[in-house]
Amino acid sequence: MKLKKITLYLFLPIFVYLGIGALLLNYEVIQRLYIFPGWSIKHGATDEDDSTVSSDGPIILYENGKIIKYQIIPSGNKFSLVKGEITKKDTLNCYVDETKDTFRFKLKDSLKNEQSEYILPEKMLVISDIEGNFNGFKSILIGNNIIDKNFKWTFGKNHLVLVGDFFDRNLNVTECLWLTYKLEDEAERQGGKVHFILGNHEMMNLKGQTKYLRDKYQENSDTLKLDYQNWYAKNAELGRWLRTKNGVEKIGSFLFVHAGISKDFPKKYTIEEINQQIRNGIDKVFAGSEQANDIFIGKESPVWYRGISTEKETQKDVDETLLNYKADKMIIGHTIVDEIKYLYKQKVIDIDLEHKANSDKGKMFALWYEKGDFYTTDNRGTRTKLK
Repeated sequence: MKLKKITLYLFLPIFVYLGIGALLLNYEVIQRLYIFPGWSIKHGATDEDDSTVSSDGPIILYENGKIIKYQIIPSGNKFSLVKGEITKKDTLNCYVDETKDTFRFKLKDSLKNEQSEYILPEKMLVISDIEGNFNGFKSILIGNNIIDKNFKWTFGKNHLVLVGDFFDRNLNVTECLWLTYKLEDEAERQGGKVHFILGNHEMMNLKGQTKYLRDKYQENSDTLKLDYQNWYAKNAELGRWLRTKNGVEKIGSFLFVHAGISKDFPKKYTIEEINQQIRNGIDKVFAGSEQANDIFIGKESPVWYRGISTEKETQKDVDETLLNYKADKMIIGHTIVDEIKYLYKQKVIDIDLEHKANSDKGKMFALWYEKGDFYTTDNRGTRTKLK
């Protein structure tokens, strides 16, 4: 009898853990249930994924007055783990496993919230939903002379506009973010600008919602003994940097927003107020369905709304939204389309494409603006006027 009680006491917590874990997994409250360290069960709806530990980082955290670098770097046929204290003066290396490239950068001296409105430059390259696809990102930037082969800014006083969703789906998210971070400083020194606009996947990862996270990142976080949520926390350099970004920006008379601004979005808010509320939503704790219903980061918000891309609104609806912000056009990503195209009598440009499928075939496409006209451009710099 004693043996039965001891066995019950030993195994009951395990059964409770597995039972509750299975329930949470079924309802997608969690995306994986750990059975043993390094071994877990994923939610059935998660995409097939055989990615595992590979190079990553640097991940930079501010801890107890120190700057700590975590990194996984290639070492022969294996990988080495790096953890150590650095200073702002140090040059950091970012190795890209996908393309075997390395680029270098330094940490910014300071960070501040981005402006919400900018003067229109002579030229812009606009792209959305890179989703960790470094090879495609690199090819469109080099092909259009935004950067050179050494990853240095060559676009002068012009602007690069990145319309959200650099996270999830592919395997070089960290590297795409650091390249953007690096190019920001270089562009500003030449009088240019890199705009990074928050999308729904940025919001999810910043809030610790990892439904679409590839296994590589879970494996890397286990290997580094650094929980993935800490990679983008308020004391992480990339987390601090992303918390300065906007959800909506106006460049000249053009509105740039990841998903779209709904006809039902309250018109009383200025662009600056929308951005402040989106940033506030990153670290706000929501109960139940509050987040899904939140007008700034919920399912009908500028970072999630699909009604414009799917043309559920009327021409009048879109016209009135643009008029409210004194804008001529809205440029959106988020919802995949077959080609970059005008919607609503050229009042909207939809730019989200199947970038990974295209780049695997040696192709990439983005939106190009020059002297009043919009074009589709490819990774060879060939441009076709948008009609």
